[in-house]
Amino acid sequence: MRSLSFSLVFLLSGVLRWISVSGNLTLTITPRSGATVHINRSQTAQSKCEVCIGKLCQHSVTLINNTEVVFNCAHPEDIFTVEIVKQIVCSKTCNENITSEEYPSLQNFSRTFTWNVSTQAQKAFSLNFTKAGLRQIRPTESCQDKHVYTVSAGRTTLGRFCRHGTIKGMKVSNEGSVSLQVPGKGQMDPTTFDISVGDHIPLLPIIQVSLPEEESSQEFLSPNYPDSFPDNDLVTWSFRVPPKYYTTVRIQNYTDPKCQRKDARLEYQLYFKRVVKKLSETQLSEYQGSFNLSLQNCPMQPSSALSLHFSISAIKRGSEVRCNVDLRKEKELQIHIKKRKPKSACVLKLNSQIQETATIFSSRISYLSFYDCAEEDLLLNINQNIACQQQTDCAPPEFSLRVPVLEKCLLGVLQQVTWRLYVPQHGAVELMFPLGSQQQSLAGQTCNSSVLLTVTEHEQGNITVGQFCPQGPIHKVQIRSNITVTASPVDSNDLRQITYALLKGSFMETINEHYIFTVLPKKDTSVLLATPAWPVGMRPYSTVSWIVSFPSQLEAQVVFTNVSQVSCPNQHKGIKVQKQGSRDETYSWRIGEKLKDVVVEESFYLNMSNCRPSKGSFSVVSQITLLKRKNKILSITLSVLSVLLVLVVAVLAVVCIINRKKKKQAAPEVSVYNPNGHAFLPGLHGIPKTTEDEDVHIYHCIDDTMVYGHLLKDGTEMNHFEPAVDSYQAFTGPTERQPLTEPEVGVYRLFTGSQSAPEVPDRAPGQGRNPFSKDQQIADKEINGDNSAQNETNTTQDLQTAPIAQPKEYDS
Repeated sequence: MRSLSFSLVFLLSGVLRWISVSGNLTLTITPRSGATVHINRSQTAQSKCEVCIGKLCQHSVTLINNTEVVFNCAHPEDIFTVEIVKQIVCSKTCNENITSEEYPSLQNFSRTFTWNVSTQAQKAFSLNFTKAGLRQIRPTESCQDKHVYTVSAGRTTLGRFCRHGTIKGMKVSNEGSVSLQVPGKGQMDPTTFDISVGDHIPLLPIIQVSLPEEESSQEFLSPNYPDSFPDNDLVTWSFRVPPKYYTTVRIQNYTDPKCQRKDARLEYQLYFKRVVKKLSETQLSEYQGSFNLSLQNCPMQPSSALSLHFSISAIKRGSEVRCNVDLRKEKELQIHIKKRKPKSACVLKLNSQIQETATIFSSRISYLSFYDCAEEDLLLNINQNIACQQQTDCAPPEFSLRVPVLEKCLLGVLQQVTWRLYVPQHGAVELMFPLGSQQQSLAGQTCNSSVLLTVTEHEQGNITVGQFCPQGPIHKVQIRSNITVTASPVDSNDLRQITYALLKGSFMETINEHYIFTVLPKKDTSVLLATPAWPVGMRPYSTVSWIVSFPSQLEAQVVFTNVSQVSCPNQHKGIKVQKQGSRDETYSWRIGEKLKDVVVEESFYLNMSNCRPSKGSFSVVSQITLLKRKNKILSITLSVLSVLLVLVVAVLAVVCIINRKKKKQAAPEVSVYNPNGHAFLPGLHGIPKTTEDEDVHIYHCIDDTMVYGHLLKDGTEMNHFEPAVDSYQAFTGPTERQPLTEPEVGVYRLFTGSQSAPEVPDRAPGQGRNPFSKDQQIADKEINGDNSAQNETNTTQDLQTAPIAQPKEYDS
């Protein structure tokens, strides 16, 4: 291999002479090895300084041989630029090492070193920048070391580059150039690159990029950026990616051209296939391995342009986790896998293809791979269809809804399982809760469960019938349409932990209502029942029925806690309460009427139907509470007895009041002893009976001293002595006739007359007697006679032997 060293050194053929004559600068320059020196005045310079060869002064000169030049100004380096051009022609072979060196004579000038390379027809040459590497920059950017490389292919500028980058080489067809621009008054750092000849390549070149074995991000621009990429042309970037690294391509900016035919596109040549994407689409993501990326332009319309600015990032991944998912025994089942965070480090591959999302279908085996993926980095959703076309063809008619068992190697959190149930024509579906009843999940209520079930109708859009969770009164649900049942975890749990059947379903004949709920409430527990699609409102003309059953010794209190404001064009009777086994309505209300609380004594139906509302939507929340039934017979009996008792007390009170008034109005009664056996009160008891009629009180012998002897008391036993009442007292008063006075009340007087005396009055002792009684006056006269002392002595003796005659005592 012949190695030529093109040292673009401007050697002076003699001694470099600086001659300052009137401020002029004179230089002698000798180009070598076929190099051409171009000295040009900057277009922006305002000075009239010129470069002169001999007597000819111009704005620019081209030097091929040893030449002396004179600048007619003191500082030409601020006005002129220098370009050194070297032509390299490669025939069959061309292996050249290009080295740039520093030249002190030109150090003050801004200089550009250009190598023009050309090959024979049907050949291409390669530029190898392996030692330094290049990094593409934008047209307005500059390099830190002030050394900027420019590579062109024909008339197309591939880009501007700095040293120390990931671009290791380029392949250019037929002809191209490499330029190095160094600013004035700066020291140049020599750089070497190689040139070689290779096979022909079509159209524009291939840019070879080798990514480092570390996390990195590189930016690339389309040729001529920001100007348009050539019409109907092609450029390719070849990316070499180290093992265990994954790359992602992102579009930063682009202009999409208006094409006469076809479209501008990006084409990925992967290890096993070709992928074509539009500029507006998401590009390659998390791909492991090397690949080629080509930008293909279309035949553009006039004044149209194509430009592209994209980046490629690489990240190293850990060990690979492989998982084979076998769904050959499953029917109508799909597993969807997606990344929780699209920018996470997790890499998902399905059948050796990197995917942002992946879908695994039933009846096949799928091969998955995970790189740097944790369990929480991926989300899993499962969908399954259960259909019954004809009622007689449903095999089996009953089914269970349970979470499918997944492979342990399948990473991800199972966040949702969905069953789509398709009922036969003129049929319905019934859902039962195998682990007990359910309750509706309403606002303000909590579900003590790890799973929440949502039932949605397919008709007229997805209408949510309701959400249900365990430990409630709802035993089963019947729906007359195709539905979707979705199981979702509560508090971000994983549904994989649920190993039991969530629901048991069956297809059945059609039902009259759209929805039927069977409710089994418990005693002393309030149950909330909401209409389907709460709180949005039921579908127009839809009906719902709750079959509420409970033991006979209980009764149900129904309260309508939340009723929406709705208006119907006709007087639609929307709510009915009907006892089971009876066709008569117990209670009913029209939509818009005020609902009242009711008590139902036995199991009942709660039926609701919607109209086509002219205003608002129909939705109701009902509360049912079971209480112990009251004994009506006992209640009625106790009520009657209470009323009777009140009446009796009232009557007794009235009688007592009347008797007391009568006693106050009656004449005072007198107690008189009558030895003839008759006691009467004049004017009260009529004429007394004769002795022949009644001889009860006739005495053969009376001892006067003992008549009231049982009432005698010893005066010493009392604090003071009081005369005994109703007992005989010996008369000690004067024997002369005294004026008639009222006799002492309650004192026995001996009667000696022969006429008949009145009976003892029917009254209690101690009450006064009538002072105007004639018989009483005679009795007083006889008792006060002269023989009173003798009679007293005889009477005292007789009382000791004679029986005691006790008069009857009467209470007033």
